[in-house]
Amino acid sequence: MKKIILISAVLISFFALSCKNKEAEAFNKIEKDVFFVKAENPQIRTISNEIVLGASLKAMEEAVIYPRINGKLTENVLKEGDSVSKDQTIAYVKKDEVGVVYEPAPIPSTIDGVIGRIYQDPGADVNIQTPIALVVNQKKIRIQMDMPEKYLSGIYKGQKVSFKVEAYPDKVFSAKIEKISPVVDKVSKTSLVEAVADNSSGYLKSGMFCEARVALKEVDNAYAVPLSAIVYKEKVPYIYVLDESGHSVKEVKASLGISDSQYAQVKNINLKDKIITVGLYGIYDKAKVYISEND
Repeated sequence: MKKIILISAVLISFFALSCKNKEAEAFNKIEKDVFFVKAENPQIRTISNEIVLGASLKAMEEAVIYPRINGKLTENVLKEGDSVSKDQTIAYVKKDEVGVVYEPAPIPSTIDGVIGRIYQDPGADVNIQTPIALVVNQKKIRIQMDMPEKYLSGIYKGQKVSFKVEAYPDKVFSAKIEKISPVVDKVSKTSLVEAVADNSSGYLKSGMFCEARVALKEVDNAYAVPLSAIVYKEKVPYIYVLDESGHSVKEVKASLGISDSQYAQVKNINLKDKIITVGLYGIYDKAKVYISEND
């Protein structure tokens, strides 16, 4: 009886091991022979090859206002944030001389704009080198960028610049390049490039920092695929296209155009092609695939 039980246990173990081996063999066969992938058609997109730079904002006009005589500041007529016209009085200064009485002399603005800063309080002793106020004209804003030398060949006047500021993270502002410095800094190897943006909304302030994007090259109606669809073998780019059967792929050497942070232009595809975008690790020409519809 014990022998029968022992033989039965051995047989059960044998069949269980045999089944596990068959399952493992089948699993290994699937892993090696079939790739579970996702595929999609190319998209028609506008692709921009952009450079991203940190930049600073500056008012279109800025003027530090000084008194024309030495004396004592008697009154600030305007305060910070007030609008001011050219030649309008900002403050008064009275010449202080023993035995002589002078009428207060006006300190006028030299430009139209807004009072950005008032530097002195009434009663302060001032001279012709003492700053009284800062006046800014912010109806337009300058975006000043230090452009690396290697990108200068792609920069031109009238070129579009998009930028964002921390104060309004969901807003994208636009500007156009108006000035390109003719010289390159010997140390930083950069050249000052200045773009101008409309600021009639008043959102932008002189002194703000921004992230500026300049499109060095732009292609409209490009046939685009996600960067994840491109596989490099010995530095040569390939894409994998689902064949007519829908069960295997063709390896195609990709003729690439420009790319951005998400998509690449591929010139030798058409809109009907199904491009493999996920599951490319280890894939090869004529490999069998299973198309997954799940996200």
